[in-house]
Amino acid sequence: MVFLALYLPSGQMPDIYPPVISLPVLVIGLALFLVILTVQLLPKGPVIKGVPGSFSDLFLCGSATKFAFLSGRSAHHFHALHESYGKIARFAPGQATTNTIKALRNIYGSGTGKGAAFLKTGFYKSISRRNVFTASDPHYHTSVRKLFGPSMTPGNMSAHAGVVRECILRLHDVIKEKLNKNDTLVLNDLLYCHSVDTVSEVLLGKPLGCLKRGKPYFWTEQLPRIFFWATVRDQFQGSGVPSVMKWLLRRFLRKGIRARAENARMRLINEQLKAPHHRRDIMVEVMERAGESDLPQEEIAENFSAIMLAGFHTTQNALCAVIYFVLTHPEAHAKLVRELQSVFSSAEDISGDVAQQLPYLNAVITEALRLYPPVPLGGPRVSPGAYVDGTYIPAGTEICTSLYAMHHNPEYFSAPYEFIPERWTEPGSTDNKEAVQPFLVGSRACIAKYFAKQMMQLTLAAFFLDFDAEYVGRVKDWQKDSRCYAFWELPELKVKLNSRHHA
Repeated sequence: MVFLALYLPSGQMPDIYPPVISLPVLVIGLALFLVILTVQLLPKGPVIKGVPGSFSDLFLCGSATKFAFLSGRSAHHFHALHESYGKIARFAPGQATTNTIKALRNIYGSGTGKGAAFLKTGFYKSISRRNVFTASDPHYHTSVRKLFGPSMTPGNMSAHAGVVRECILRLHDVIKEKLNKNDTLVLNDLLYCHSVDTVSEVLLGKPLGCLKRGKPYFWTEQLPRIFFWATVRDQFQGSGVPSVMKWLLRRFLRKGIRARAENARMRLINEQLKAPHHRRDIMVEVMERAGESDLPQEEIAENFSAIMLAGFHTTQNALCAVIYFVLTHPEAHAKLVRELQSVFSSAEDISGDVAQQLPYLNAVITEALRLYPPVPLGGPRVSPGAYVDGTYIPAGTEICTSLYAMHHNPEYFSAPYEFIPERWTEPGSTDNKEAVQPFLVGSRACIAKYFAKQMMQLTLAAFFLDFDAEYVGRVKDWQKDSRCYAFWELPELKVKLNSRHHA
């Protein structure tokens, strides 16, 4: 039932139609399933010489890894593999993971010659139509970045800081209204609605009004479920499990949930492409360049949709993580507030140009992203037959970098599990700062990373300026006790809040 629960949109109950299956049919079906599963569990895939892995993963076709994905322990499982087997470890025949900077650059950096690029695997085909995140064709990817990239630079994003600040003030109005009734709030949904409204307004020129509505639209919440289902299909390909799950979902769920979500999202994009815009949002800027691009309008719309949807979850995840880590470390909390109060008087006063220069604000953000990267595992790539951090990876091998494992690699960080923002501000720190790469590297790095950084800087600065908060959530160790299904399943960010009174 974990598949069913993860696939459902929030707040929406399915129409359930219990299937009627006779016992003989059930027995025959179960027997066929076990036969298919046994075939699936036989070792297969390219032979990677000199790369170790666990017995259950290597000789039972990654069974431990499959269980880790299904149970929400994938980030921890991959980290444990590296602790046991070193910088490159196999998690299934023909599949490997890495946790080093050099490997990250080998895999995700630009190719060094013809055929040298590590292209995306078939995993991405299960996520959506072709866009900047799913396309394996380097030429297509270059075309999209050429069209969208100029609007996502640090200098260009500064022009949108005022819009981000207006969205933050609306968030604070909602929080203060709720504080009139109760001084203890759960911030997860509020920060998610804030992320949805801000991303949509800056990107498309239209706020979706989720904060005012009190909850997000169901179509905005589909990405974790899409990624989870794509992971299941990828991990169990050939075993019959995807077909069985597809059949169950069709039997138990109302038809077309994903299609309706996609239609709602694309309807919004296409309406905004035709609507008059009252300011120079990113859509206006992109469409001014579209005449020089070889991308048709439907693919431009698909890329707007992908960038928007990806921003909702990752931004909320990062905001929640930073607030949790700061509030559970009183000294860091006090130090951050002192820095903010030295340059700003309140949320109305925050400036993007100033916020991006504040050393401790940016240190707590980077340290939280180190400990709790919004996407813990880098996406899988196919080796062209090349060396990765000194080890030859045969052509056809699927390989990825575990960002969670790299960020916790003791070769790079002292006290790797501890929240220590000072490692980013103290000149004497010996930690390897290059080892924190939550947005990946090279031409395949997150296209909207500067937008994400701006949202985090301004939202967090405003929050800690306007509110004195105390974490009172049940989960005391987010790193250890969070579940990860492609994205983190965030624990409840429950806080006791008081508004600060400003002169």
